[in-house]
Amino acid sequence: MKKIFLFILLFSFLNAQAQEQNNASMKTDLARASLISVTIGGTFIVNGTYPASMTERADQFITRIFSEASSRLLSSAKDEKLMAKTKSELDTYAKRNILLKRFSGETIKLDLEKFRLTGDFKYNPFLKNDDVIIFPAYDVNTGFVEIIGAVNKETKFQFVDGDNLADALLFAGGLNAAYDNIKFAEISRLNNSGDKEEIIKTDVNGNFPLKRGDRIKILADPNQKKIFKALVLGEVKNPGYVYLKQSGNPLSEVVQKAGGFTNSADLSRAEVIRNYNSSEMLRKYQLTEEYLNSPDKFLLPETQLKMRQMQDALTMLRTDNLQLEDTLFFSIDNQLRVLRGESLVDFTKLSDPNSDESNFAVNDGDLIIVPQPFNYVYVFGQVSKYGYVKHAVGKNFRYYLEKAGGKTEMARDGDDEVVVIKGKGKAWVTENKENLKIEPGDYIYVPKIIPRNFNFYLSRIGSVAGIVGSVATIILLLVQFGK
Repeated sequence: MKKIFLFILLFSFLNAQAQEQNNASMKTDLARASLISVTIGGTFIVNGTYPASMTERADQFITRIFSEASSRLLSSAKDEKLMAKTKSELDTYAKRNILLKRFSGETIKLDLEKFRLTGDFKYNPFLKNDDVIIFPAYDVNTGFVEIIGAVNKETKFQFVDGDNLADALLFAGGLNAAYDNIKFAEISRLNNSGDKEEIIKTDVNGNFPLKRGDRIKILADPNQKKIFKALVLGEVKNPGYVYLKQSGNPLSEVVQKAGGFTNSADLSRAEVIRNYNSSEMLRKYQLTEEYLNSPDKFLLPETQLKMRQMQDALTMLRTDNLQLEDTLFFSIDNQLRVLRGESLVDFTKLSDPNSDESNFAVNDGDLIIVPQPFNYVYVFGQVSKYGYVKHAVGKNFRYYLEKAGGKTEMARDGDDEVVVIKGKGKAWVTENKENLKIEPGDYIYVPKIIPRNFNFYLSRIGSVAGIVGSVATIILLLVQFGK
């Protein structure tokens, strides 16, 4: 009995395994039977005949073949920039006006761009055995139409004969609902030599026929409902972004929107940073990025508040009394210190509502920094320890030189050579320094002795001797003529 039972179990197992193999074989046969051959020709990344599925549409097949071919091509490129450039060039194949030729003689125009925008499968049919897909040549620099203005997406697309204004609006995502009363489109059309322009104004709802190279602008009244804002950082009660009007808001109003100043605010060093030069732009973007990455933990870095690079150095040199030889040493010393610049406005005058400072227009993208008090004087040049010395009320420049370790052996003799550079305005003070009030943010600079070698003095003696000789010659000639 047990033998019969085991025999039945073995028979059932073998029968199930055979059935599974038959099913797998049938699936393989069905898959092979569903494969068709499709040929790609024309201007495409590859040409040739490739297997496709009867359930594949043209867009799916083209995308698959392009992806496989470009992957093989890019796998050999090791340089990232070259890879990115190659990839962008490969992707410029025509996606419209593609010809699909059937074995039966039927021809269909494929438009992958319109299919992807509309989902209309008439632009993307199923493939059949022995289909031939022919890509037209496409020059992105000449075979285009561009559309800008009151649309959802300004774009440039491949022109196809028969395109009209409605097609352009389709590729641009339609009219932008943020604009009111959109009625007209302006078409700029150049002649073949590009030196004459025809301007055509047409109804935006019409089907005006387009030509290759047309440039379209959808006209609308200006819409200034945009995100105008400024970033306020530092010693205000509610640091962060403040929204603005298109024309800007008065500085006093922006400060109020930020909650007003804290008790620790140093208004004498508060500043507005605007994109006036590359240094300011880099500084603004760095501080903004640091705040956005961690607004709750953001602290104003003191080095950022004092940084002013070449602009600051040139401002100092503008009113100097240095000789040509001195400027080299000053530039070296000046680059060793942490630079600090001035603001567009004086925040200490904001208490006056009628002042220019209170009504200073803060514009979109401005960065306002309100630091904590900075009670230091910077000592640099020929001193033992250049750097910041804490400000002491009533002390003159000698106090700060002593705190900086005194002068070096290469410092020029005499206190008359010491320069005080005022923090505001960068004015140089070389005389009457004894009772000069040293303020936080001032600079004290000790110039360097300029080395003089034998050749220098010999050159000077030679120059003087040459002048004396010339004068003597002139006198001699005058005496001779007088006889």
